[in-house]
Amino acid sequence: MKIAKTSRILTPIEDWHQLPNGKTLLKQTQQRIDSYLPRCFGYHLLKLGRLSSLLDTSRSTISHQINCASDGEGIGLLADLHQLPLQTSSVDLCILAHELDFSSDPHQLLREIDRVLTLDGTLIISGYNPISLFGLRSLLKPKHSQTARLFLPNRVRDWLHLLGFEVKQKQHFDFLSGEFNSSFSSCIESIGQRYTPYFCSVYFIVAKKQCTPLTPVKSPFQFKKPSLAGRTVVTRSR
Repeated sequence: MKIAKTSRILTPIEDWHQLPNGKTLLKQTQQRIDSYLPRCFGYHLLKLGRLSSLLDTSRSTISHQINCASDGEGIGLLADLHQLPLQTSSVDLCILAHELDFSSDPHQLLREIDRVLTLDGTLIISGYNPISLFGLRSLLKPKHSQTARLFLPNRVRDWLHLLGFEVKQKQHFDFLSGEFNSSFSSCIESIGQRYTPYFCSVYFIVAKKQCTPLTPVKSPFQFKKPSLAGRTVVTRSR
């Protein structure tokens, strides 16, 4: 299994068009964001990374929205995503689009998101799936600063469970990893998403931070209940 933390310096992607099939990928991601935004409520929405900041969240009922990245235009908060200068339990909704793919320490990134999210806060993550056409092409490319690190969707889900998140929704899309220029390609795409979702190039996860642990902690002490069997019960008569 690939080690999550790496010493290799990675350069985050600045625009969706830098990704393979970026225009279609942005459109499909935006559709899923739009379908879930009306279900999220609160006071503060945080979009982490340049790609997340380019997503349209105007449909959200959350008025205060923050774009956070290490640099770039239109960024309201310039900061290291692994060390967010935000108060604990202050964010109600966090969007993380393909930032795990270019993070040198994805565990720390998720821990920091867990810290700033409120109880019952929502986290939306999208990323690349290594078991896909995109993953096969990535194996043939030389490793450089803008090469994505691909983690299995189930591995990301396990990380979220360890932090106490409950996965509410998981989708897979972009089966062909190409432009849908014909009805035939669109049909193949829909069939791939329906019957072979684990071979799609992109996963989309919606997780909710839980107030209580998923596994109840049992007390090590056991108290025996008093037994009245074989004893005389005295009652008061008037």
